[in-house]
Amino acid sequence: MPSLPFPVFTLFLLLILLAKVCLQPGEKSRGVMYFIAGCTLLVIMSALRWAFDAMVFRQAQSLLAILFPPLVWRCFTDLTGRKRVWHISTSIIPPTLALLANLAWPEATDAVLVLLYLGYGIALLRTALLGADAFVLTRLSDSPTTSVMAFAAGCFLCFSSLTDAAIAYDFNQYHGQHAPLLVAISQGILLPFICLAILFTGRKVTPPPLCVTAEVTGPEVVDPEDNALCLHLENALTARELFLDPDLSLQGLARKTGTPARQISRAINRTRGCNVSQWINGFRIQYAQRLLVQSDAPVTQIMLDAGFSTKSNFNREFMRVSGMSPGDFRRAEASRSGTDLKTDSSA
Repeated sequence: MPSLPFPVFTLFLLLILLAKVCLQPGEKSRGVMYFIAGCTLLVIMSALRWAFDAMVFRQAQSLLAILFPPLVWRCFTDLTGRKRVWHISTSIIPPTLALLANLAWPEATDAVLVLLYLGYGIALLRTALLGADAFVLTRLSDSPTTSVMAFAAGCFLCFSSLTDAAIAYDFNQYHGQHAPLLVAISQGILLPFICLAILFTGRKVTPPPLCVTAEVTGPEVVDPEDNALCLHLENALTARELFLDPDLSLQGLARKTGTPARQISRAINRTRGCNVSQWINGFRIQYAQRLLVQSDAPVTQIMLDAGFSTKSNFNREFMRVSGMSPGDFRRAEASRSGTDLKTDSSA
């Protein structure tokens, strides 16, 4: 049957991706790791179910399939800072109802799973489309990646719901004659995306548009209240050097400045034309630029002093703001000022 190799290949690639995410330097994203680990476990159970067709594997697959969407949902929405009651109602009530339906009315399990995956998938997509600033409890340096992975998780859940619907229809109409082929097709569609994730995990991406900071002229027409709030926040950031905290999150910034997180995000988006992560990184890069000119410290030390935790993120943001690498910036400033600054060979 053509279905057997595909889950094995998919499992192998997922294990590679999980290992790469876990072993890459810097802070690990809990949501990303749990999502990939959940996908891996789901593929293992699916392979066992189709290989042996034993009752124990069927029941285990059904249970895992019901618990997987709320687990993925909780991994990402825990970072949005919403109320505990909201988390309980959205992550416990739907799977509980699905489990009860599975016990009381087994024939409806397929339909319940389709609705469960589709519902959580759409909800995750809506959350991801709010942007990086929606994940107020994650570090600002990690929020863009978290947003992208939440979108990928939502797409995966929606795709899984369509696959489950097709397999359920095949069992209902053709007694499962095409089910192995449908599983093989779905795994084959997922394989290229997993390969791309492995290839590009940890690589630099195309720099986003330059974010306007306090030292750059803003848009001609802005809301006076938003502009006043931005100026207040920027004064607080520079006076207290809050941007130097590598673990700073949007919720943490809101707490330290006494301003609701949503107001901060909205004001920055409207008046500075970027998200909060890019806005904070703008101050960090300006601070790093001063250190590059005024000291001969290694670039890696300056990166840490400026509030960055990974060199890839530092180099990417420095290129976005300055249009050149840190080493090139130091050499250019040294040449322009006529000084003989020591450059870092590792830059």
